[in-house]
Amino acid sequence: MPPRQTRPLTRREKYWRVGGLSLVTSPILGAYWFNHSQTRSPLFCPILKFTGIPCPGCGMTRSFLATAQGDLEGAIAFHLFGPLMFAACAGFAVHIAIELYTQQEIRYPGLDRWLRAKRIPVLTFLVVVLYHGARLWHLSQSGELAISIANAPLQQWLGYFSTL
Repeated sequence: MPPRQTRPLTRREKYWRVGGLSLVTSPILGAYWFNHSQTRSPLFCPILKFTGIPCPGCGMTRSFLATAQGDLEGAIAFHLFGPLMFAACAGFAVHIAIELYTQQEIRYPGLDRWLRAKRIPVLTFLVVVLYHGARLWHLSQSGELAISIANAPLQQWLGYFSTL
């Protein structure tokens, strides 16, 4: 890793860091809390619920829960990018916590340049779309997608209006 650059955080930046820290730690803490309590997660995918078609993020919550339990195989089965997102949240949390503790902004110029490169968001988008397409294809081949769509409220609603 290239040498790091630091500078003192302004008061406003400290507030943003606290907000960012709460944002990146909430999924991790939520996953641990739901795993160790009798409470079920209230989160569901509204797109899947209404259309019967899973969105690109479907399974991410269950993947986080499995990752928090240490079940990496199960986490990957729920969503391939769940463990990666869990690790990214944990990494960002550590980085922000160190910045708040030292009250210094810490930057890694090489990593910063790499993350700001225009090709990274495009490649990320393409990978997510390809993964989602592969998941939909797999669900369609197994017949689960057709059953899910047939039982969805949107399909029933459209079927009702087609009989009028």
